[in-house]
Amino acid sequence: MKLRRWQFLLISILLMLIVLALGTGKYFSIVRQERLEEIRQTEEANEQMLQQLRENQEQLREASDRLGQLEEMLLNLQRMERIVSRSAAPSRGGRVTVATMPLSTPSGFTAERLERALSGTGLAGLGQAFYGAEKAYGVNGVILAAICIHESGWGTSRLAREKNNLAGLGAYSAGMGMTFDTRADCIDYLARLLAGRPGTLEQVGAWYAADPEWAAKVGACVRSIAQKLEVRR
Repeated sequence: MKLRRWQFLLISILLMLIVLALGTGKYFSIVRQERLEEIRQTEEANEQMLQQLRENQEQLREASDRLGQLEEMLLNLQRMERIVSRSAAPSRGGRVTVATMPLSTPSGFTAERLERALSGTGLAGLGQAFYGAEKAYGVNGVILAAICIHESGWGTSRLAREKNNLAGLGAYSAGMGMTFDTRADCIDYLARLLAGRPGTLEQVGAWYAADPEWAAKVGACVRSIAQKLEVRR
């Protein structure tokens, strides 16, 4: 049967529409997939940016905390230096001196600063031990170092050499004295002992030593630490 012209045109148009429909569907499918991929990549980029932002915020928070700690340490150091400078002269007007300040007063000293003060002596290498003891037990690290300086002659006493006993602990008479595995262990024990019986050097001296001048002598060792740091500046 011979198709009429209009029938042929109609069939042709229908075929073209079918082809266009199929092509358009495939096109939109491709476009949709590309769009979804763009969205996924954008979401990943946004998540990376958010993660970076969180990390930056955490770094800023840590930096702020560190700055606060440094400011507090500086204030503690300045207060300690004022107290030490007063101890060089008789106390006036009830001002706090090394002998009368609470042992819980923060020293403001870092492990490095303590090590500088002890370098070249028999206590060299113990800066971190004194600093760590202050952090752990809240007992002024400079006072701990000064007690050990006084009791051990800067780490040269027989107790210090043979028993790692820097603080004269248990040495009530000749031949006596506690033994420690390391000098750091002795410092840790001393800090715990003083933390358990808080007070001032004068108050500690009443039960720690028979020498009535013990607190003043330890205070002089604190000044020696300060003077050694001044020389090293």
